[in-house]
Amino acid sequence: MSRRVTKKRSNLNKFFDKIFVISLFDKFERWEKVSKQFKSKKIDIERFIAIDGRCSKEGEVGCLQKLKTFEMIYNVTISNKKNYPLKEIVPAASLTIGTILILREMVKRKWSHILICEDDVILSRSLEKKFAEGIKEIGDRKWDLLYLGSGNQTGNNGISFNKNSRNKNLSDIAKFLPIDKDFFVEYKDDLRVPCEELCKPISEHISIAYNPGGTWAYAYSLRGAKKLLRLLDNDAGNHIDKLIGEQTMDGKLKALAFDPPIVWHEGGAIRPDSDIPWEW
Repeated sequence: MSRRVTKKRSNLNKFFDKIFVISLFDKFERWEKVSKQFKSKKIDIERFIAIDGRCSKEGEVGCLQKLKTFEMIYNVTISNKKNYPLKEIVPAASLTIGTILILREMVKRKWSHILICEDDVILSRSLEKKFAEGIKEIGDRKWDLLYLGSGNQTGNNGISFNKNSRNKNLSDIAKFLPIDKDFFVEYKDDLRVPCEELCKPISEHISIAYNPGGTWAYAYSLRGAKKLLRLLDNDAGNHIDKLIGEQTMDGKLKALAFDPPIVWHEGGAIRPDSDIPWEW
């Protein structure tokens, strides 16, 4: 892993024991681009080389071979209970496996908090300030996961069914969802959906993350890492955000989110170069 060293510690580095950016080995341009963003904010990060689950060019036989190899060398099962096509479940499982490996290390080393990011994120201009404010507001409240950036049902600040002077952009995600009514967002790359009843705010910047989507910028507490590892039971057979969402909705994991997000997914819902096939 390579490391960016700075003299002054950022608010994020003061809070997190580790900040990992998951990046495929051959996506060096992405890594260079995202590392420059963090460096400009004096945030130290570590590159975690992603497990490469891409297999669509090798067909079903190649995908199955890679799946069986992953199960053997990473001590996981890939159950695929949702019956995803192999070309989808193997890349999805690779991200889940990478997460499991990081969490195993977190528990082993007893890190209090870690942040995991993907390599195609956009950091908000006020990231450092908003993060410090949000952490102060959380105080001693216990949480398992904390989302700096998220989609789905994680807050309602900057989202409305009616277009107004603040929320001017038709949501990208609304174009893909089977709902009768459009909704509007303040930030064009916002991938959340309206969630007034289930995503109550606990403070000015933080809300309950009832059913979080996406894993481009989210944190674990040590307690949360232990819980998720126990709940997964080494089964990597689904998209990691789907697995997490099932547990937060069931109340088995407690998740909070910055509302609105302070880290965005580059390109919003339109991501033709995504490494993991996905249909909304």
